[in-house]
Amino acid sequence: MSSASRASTRPRSPNVDRYDRFSRVLHWAFAAIILYTMAAGISLHFITNQKIWGFVSTLNMSLATCLIVLFPIRYLWSFFRKTPPEIDSIPEKQRAIAHLVHSLIYTLIAVVLLSGFMMVPDGYWLFWTVFVKTPFSAGPVTEQWFAVHKVACYTLAALVAAHAGAALKHHFVSKNNVLKRML
Repeated sequence: MSSASRASTRPRSPNVDRYDRFSRVLHWAFAAIILYTMAAGISLHFITNQKIWGFVSTLNMSLATCLIVLFPIRYLWSFFRKTPPEIDSIPEKQRAIAHLVHSLIYTLIAVVLLSGFMMVPDGYWLFWTVFVKTPFSAGPVTEQWFAVHKVACYTLAALVAAHAGAALKHHFVSKNNVLKRML
């Protein structure tokens, strides 16, 4: 059997228009890294073992640096990708709220990434191999960026929770394929 005929016999999800593969990969990569960095950022306030703290902190900053590189690509791609058609059963007001929340999530990701970079005094090691210089030494400027970072992280966490909750509500309660479009 040729690969073309095998491909045509693969089961497909009925009536589900999905985002393109690149958009889905970026979405889930960002989701995984954001969830890790949120948990790591909070845990850094409680870890007392210096070696563990250093490991978690370096991994946190390194993964966030990956997002700094990927964020402009993801944001720009959102203007060029083919977006699946709207789901008719979702009221226009809910769609407008979803679009607003998505825009706020993008904005907060940018603020979190920028403030996270700016708050780190004197640089850091990217995956323990390459030194990344940051613009400031420890002091009032890095403390101000930390304050911005903290507020942006908590706000982003709330919006991510709302986003995930809405996706699960659409999947399990409304059963309208919203979640399947990103799987």
